[in-house]
Amino acid sequence: MMTIVAHRGWSGDAPENTMAAFRLAMTDPGIAIIELDVHLSKDGVPVVMHDHTLDRTSNGTGPIKAYTVEELREFDAGGWFSPGFAGERIPTLEEVLELAKGRIKLHVELKALGDEYPGIEEAVIACIRRQDMEDEVVLSSFNHDSMKKAKELAPSIRTGLIFLGKPTLLAEQLRYTGATSISMHHAFATRALVDEMAEHGIDFGVWTVDDAATLARLAGDYPNLRITTNCPDRLLRIIRQDALSS
Repeated sequence: MMTIVAHRGWSGDAPENTMAAFRLAMTDPGIAIIELDVHLSKDGVPVVMHDHTLDRTSNGTGPIKAYTVEELREFDAGGWFSPGFAGERIPTLEEVLELAKGRIKLHVELKALGDEYPGIEEAVIACIRRQDMEDEVVLSSFNHDSMKKAKELAPSIRTGLIFLGKPTLLAEQLRYTGATSISMHHAFATRALVDEMAEHGIDFGVWTVDDAATLARLAGDYPNLRITTNCPDRLLRIIRQDALSS
């Protein structure tokens, strides 16, 4: 069965990584997972935004880590998308967890570049444990050392590795880090790779696909794939049309 992941929430129709985008993604039961990105504020609070700086998706400027969480909450994170979303704030991870608890699964990407956010794994895990959501969250990162550390800190929380390309020794990397899922750019998906990951019991997904023709091809070729998209409505339409015609 296809698994639909709303990338940064339903970010095609609402400002990415805001409560508005997350609430919208929760309106359709066909969306199984919300993906979001986490940084640390100056005072060590996990906050939700994609970029390492505020400039693109808020009216703030400079790095997230230069501001306390209270200072970050003063910025408008919705007006850049459209006037109707003016006043949306930068959420904390805790707020998103409270919203999603018992309602939808979360993929939480840690934006852990090098040594930029010491302690980000501990801070994120503490939030998850406070909400008693170890079974409802998967942690992921391009920084695979971060995922190894997260697994050592919290063995009960599932972790995933994110790749841009197709590396070698995938099974070995998964064993080394303790991760049980992979997310990869969709252009690198092949039948052999999808089958290999299925044989190893690895949850395999691709990102980020918005083109309707590509979505239709992937849905046809890999009916059990996990697909991350900014526009879940397009994939939902394809899946539901196929179900009606079959």
